[in-house]
Amino acid sequence: MQDDLFPDYEPKNTPDTIYDYNKTPTEVISILKEIGEPKLENLKKILELFKRYKKEAEENPGHYEDGNMILGAPPQEYIPSKGELLVSELGSMIDNIIQNNSKNKIEEFKTKEGIEAQKLVFTQIFFTHMDVMGSGRFFYAGKIEQETDIFL
Repeated sequence: MQDDLFPDYEPKNTPDTIYDYNKTPTEVISILKEIGEPKLENLKKILELFKRYKKEAEENPGHYEDGNMILGAPPQEYIPSKGELLVSELGSMIDNIIQNNSKNKIEEFKTKEGIEAQKLVFTQIFFTHMDVMGSGRFFYAGKIEQETDIFL
């Protein structure tokens, strides 16, 4: 019988999110926590923040760095900017709201709040983790090269 070399190891069984990513600026987390769950009632505020940070993301994009492959990083690790992280999360919230509400309900809300029909375009940021035995769990960000379009 072989001894367990890493008795304290527990696999991660939940999706990797921005809340796991150790390079997330605290300002990003504060904004996301302030919004809370993606609900139709929050759509106008989420949309305003999306537009503000979309401009910031375009002016200050992320970059690639040589990854520390010993710690499970890809050869070229993507480091997203604060704006990119927020736009990705806010865009996903808007998409979630659209998917979880009827078209009529969304149209009524848009009319009531004075929200015009529009197309939102953004780059999705995703997160992964690597467990490096003897060193720990490390989280990495990546971006989906094809932009995401949402019609609101």
